[in-house]
Amino acid sequence: TARGEEGLEGSSGVWVVVAMAGVANFELDVFPGHKVAVCLLREVSNAKELRVEIKEGKFDASFLNAEMIADEFHLLAAVTKALGAKLSGGMKTKQIHTEIIFALAGSKSIVDALNNFGVADDSTNVLVAMLDKDEAEMENVIGNVKGRRAPLGELAGLCNEERLKKLYKIQPQELALPGNSLSDCAVCRCAALESAS
Repeated sequence: TARGEEGLEGSSGVWVVVAMAGVANFELDVFPGHKVAVCLLREVSNAKELRVEIKEGKFDASFLNAEMIADEFHLLAAVTKALGAKLSGGMKTKQIHTEIIFALAGSKSIVDALNNFGVADDSTNVLVAMLDKDEAEMENVIGNVKGRRAPLGELAGLCNEERLKKLYKIQPQELALPGNSLSDCAVCRCAALESAS
């Protein structure tokens, strides 16, 4: 993948990035007219309370454990997969923002996906993603998180690579292939689950 000031290039095209006050907005070129807003929050101190509110359905957003996301490409691939499932009527979950978390899974278990990629009680690095929402809605959701906004460029440095490799069963020889990255392998695992469905 290649990153530039104007966009993040993925295997299927370029996601256009527009930043606003610590929030990155990506227009999904595969699905014109759709966008995702993403905000990375660090030093989060209220993850346990957030989990309760998430379970109660207070937020129309994906709350992700940032340490389980390889980079922006990994996240955007999951968002694109989830949106494709929604538009084709093939969602496995009830809500699009839960489907984004499920799209990251290396298994068919929604519970495993939420446990591995969702926010845990002790999460201190949280990624909030909202599909097709306006700035005010995103700001309202982010306002519930007690943490500091951080540039999305810090995401890859937060990844728990060993845990992600173990979860996706990524072998050292895969990562040794020329041009291959942890993100590439993670996205392939997500795609492999889809093709096996």
